[in-house]
Amino acid sequence: MRPVAPAVALALVLVAGIARPAAAAEPARLYVTNLGGNTISVVDGRALTVVRTLPAAADPHFVVATPDGTRLFATMAGANQVWVLDAGTEKVLARLDLGLRPTHLAMAPDGRFVYASLETSQEVAVIDTAAVRVVARIPTGPEPHITSVSPDGRTVLVGGAESHQIFVIDTGARRLVERVRVGFLPHLALFTPDGRRAYASSTGSNDLSIIDAGNRKVTGRIDLGLNSHGMAMAPDGRTLWVASEVGGKVLAVDLARGAVVARIPVGRMPHTLVLSRDGAWLYTANMEDDTLSVISTAKRAVVATVRVGKAPSSIALVER
Repeated sequence: MRPVAPAVALALVLVAGIARPAAAAEPARLYVTNLGGNTISVVDGRALTVVRTLPAAADPHFVVATPDGTRLFATMAGANQVWVLDAGTEKVLARLDLGLRPTHLAMAPDGRFVYASLETSQEVAVIDTAAVRVVARIPTGPEPHITSVSPDGRTVLVGGAESHQIFVIDTGARRLVERVRVGFLPHLALFTPDGRRAYASSTGSNDLSIIDAGNRKVTGRIDLGLNSHGMAMAPDGRTLWVASEVGGKVLAVDLARGAVVARIPVGRMPHTLVLSRDGAWLYTANMEDDTLSVISTAKRAVVATVRVGKAPSSIALVER
C-alpha cells in the first residue's frame, strides 16, 4: 500500500506496477461528484490523491468541464440546480435554477452550450455557457438520462431508459426529431469520432446496440455478456470502453471486430467513465465502494485505486 501523507488523509491510493509516466495530455485535476456525500472531490491527476473536498448542494450527480478547462458545470439534483464553478479558484460562480432533478450533462464540442437532462419533467434544457442561462427546453419522453453530443455539435442523443429508446435531438432546430428503439433500459448512446455511428448501452440486457447516425436505425448488436451503463470512446474510434455495473468490470470492445477483447475488474458498481484526451488513461466512478479506478488503456489493467467521497457518480477532467 502506498504511504498516505497527512495533507491527503482523505485519499487512499493503491498503486499496481511502476510509477506512471507523463502523458501527452496528462490530467491536471479530476473533479468527482460524490452523490451520497454532497461533496466534490478534487484529485491531483499526477499524484492520484484527493487534495481538496468541495462542499456541494444535495445530490451532486454529474459534472463536465468546458473544452478550455476554465469552468465546470455540475448538476445538483436535490437542489434543482446546475452550479458553475471556476476551475482555477474552485469558487461557485453561479447557481442556475433548472427545474426538478437535473441529473446528467453533455458539453457541446465548441463549449457554447451544455445539455441537461431533467428526468421528472421529461425534457432537456439547453444552457448557454457564456450567458449562464437556459435558452431552450426540449420535450423528450420518459426518463431522459445521460446525454451526448455529436462531433459536429448538430445532434444530441439522450438515453430514454423507461421507453427503451434513444431520443435524438436536432440542436439547430432545438427539437426532438427521432426515437430509436434499442436494448432494454438504455442510459447512454455515444458517437464514433467520425459521427457516422453511435453505440447504445443497456442496463437491462447484455446487448450493445449499433445505430446508423444517418438513417437513425439500429443496424446490429454486440453481445457483451454483461449489462452496460457508462461508456467512453477511444479518440481513434477503434475501441469502446464500457462499464458494467452488475459485473464490476470495464469491457474493451473492438468495434471493427464487434467483440469484447478485454474484461477489466474494477470497483463495485462502476457507474460512469471518462477518458483522457490522448486515450491513455481511463477513469471509473465506482459508486458502491467510494473509489475511482485508474486504468492504463495500453496495459488494459487497473494501475491505481483512489478513495474519494461517498457514492461517486461522475468525473470531469481538466488537462494540461
